[in-house]
Amino acid sequence: MLKLLETLKDSAESTFDSAASRVENVHRLISGYVGGQTRRVRGKNRRKPDAPDGASPSAGERKDANIYDVIRGVNREIGEFGTDVFEIIDDARARREIDKNDPPKDPDHKS
Repeated sequence: MLKLLETLKDSAESTFDSAASRVENVHRLISGYVGGQTRRVRGKNRRKPDAPDGASPSAGERKDANIYDVIRGVNREIGEFGTDVFEIIDDARARREIDKNDPPKDPDHKS
């Protein structure tokens, strides 16, 4: 049962990370499209001097990327915490099995 829970935790962590990346990509695409349309409407369809290929992210995009990096970092930390909890549970279960199979010795009884 513990392995199943750990597999579910790993799957959820991976899915959450993938979802954050997909949402980030959608936001970047929308931002790029809206930014391009805005420049065209204003007649500013020129490239900035510091962005020769026109691909450098705007300040807003950099801010969004940082937010998504934080989301991914929190997701990793939660995943690592979950892994630690599962290891503690597994260690405790192993100790119980050892204790159950190896009864304590009577200190007054000499072999």
